[in-house]
Amino acid sequence: MANDPGESGSNQQDAAVDLETFQQLLDKLEGSKKRQQRQKSVEGRRDIYSQGLASMMSNF
Repeated sequence: MANDPGESGSNQQDAAVDLETFQQLLDKLEGSKKRQQRQKSVEGRRDIYSQGLASMMSNF
């Protein structure tokens, strides 16, 4: 029997997770992605500020 993705319906080893557990994991993932995006934004603003400050100092 070949490992054909189309035959996964008959595979007894497929992972089974109930909907509530899946939703909890999805919520955690979304929260993590939001925190990462917020951190990236903060670091981006910090970089812009430091570049501007360095540019100002180079004029002196």
